Amino acid sequence: MHIVHLLSNYKWTERSEPVVDLVLGQRKLGAESTLLCGKSRMALEDSIAYQSRRRGLDPVLLELPKHFRWRKVVPDIIRMRRLLRANPAEILHCHMPNAHLTAALCVKGISPKPLVVNSLYDPGDPNDDFRFRRICLPGTDGFITISDDGARRLMDLFGVDAERIEVIEPSIDLKRFGDPGVERKRRMFALREDDFVVGMVSAFGPRRRIDITLRAVKLLAARIPELKCLLIGRGKVWDMIEKPAMELGISDRIILGGYCRDKRLVSAYRAMDLLAYPMPGTDKSCRTVREAMASGLPVIAARTGFLPQLLKDGVTGRLVGLSPESMAEAIESLYRDREKLLNIGRNAMAEARERFSPSLQAERTMEFYSRLREMGGQ
Repeated sequence: MHIVHLLSNYKWTERSEPVVDLVLGQRKLGAESTLLCGKSRMALEDSIAYQSRRRGLDPVLLELPKHFRWRKVVPDIIRMRRLLRANPAEILHCHMPNAHLTAALCVKGISPKPLVVNSLYDPGDPNDDFRFRRICLPGTDGFITISDDGARRLMDLFGVDAERIEVIEPSIDLKRFGDPGVERKRRMFALREDDFVVGMVSAFGPRRRIDITLRAVKLLAARIPELKCLLIGRGKVWDMIEKPAMELGISDRIILGGYCRDKRLVSAYRAMDLLAYPMPGTDKSCRTVREAMASGLPVIAARTGFLPQLLKDGVTGRLVGLSPESMAEAIESLYRDREKLLNIGRNAMAEARERFSPSLQAERTMEFYSRLREMGGQ
């Protein structure tokens, strides 16, 4: 089976990595799977092209911007048509809205026409707008969504047949995050072995509600003398972290670990006792939570969005209200009960291995393609 994946971005993001893993996973299953993505316009290491090649995948580079631009989509469509005529594909799998729109325009008049599959990474997708209803929806043969809520939205709002929808969660590199060979090097982050470390891995912006974690640390400072807060990421460090921490009188509790990737990111998770996740950001699939679970790290998260489908309260994590008091109560409860803390971490790792395997994502996606082929195109 020849599969072409269309990813409308050039940045290595939380959405790019599972797409690359999917392409590689399908190749291991014997499929001819190709990735088309955007050209790099940024630091080399932050590009899809660079990170794909590190993993042994050489993508075809088009314009494919994140957002629709006529002057860029037309050359992409011309080149894609040439590629599809030279090497016809059975499946054209789209990732991100502009890829979906580009594919819908590209396949018009192509013979044989590939089946168009669209992956949605936010339960609130797709947007109910003219472009989707009049251009994308009529030419789409199947949808993959990350949650049951997303599947219901497709059926109820857009009238998509249930047989043309599949719920498949994005994968995580389980080998990397579950690697027992990565030691807990707390000195890397200026932490002591006896510190109790609450971590966050996040972009430092207002939507992530870092203030909830900082205020929870303030509430607990007197009761947990060894409490530290390790913050991994980049963004508005002064406005979101340093200034509020100074005003709260907890600057001595805050450790800024910087932006981490690869093994250093795994080491950051290893340095934490638990992860605080007050609010999802732009990534509604909550990749950070899934990485933490794969690392065997308990997560305390707000009871909102996709999070209640990721975490089982008291079993693989803790679900709390969106307040410093709720966060502080959950942190202190796990601090006082270390056996519970360890059990939740073990359960989270076991669940991650069952749900987020790249091979499972590839197998289920291939099975969905086969079902769509049996049903025929729209």
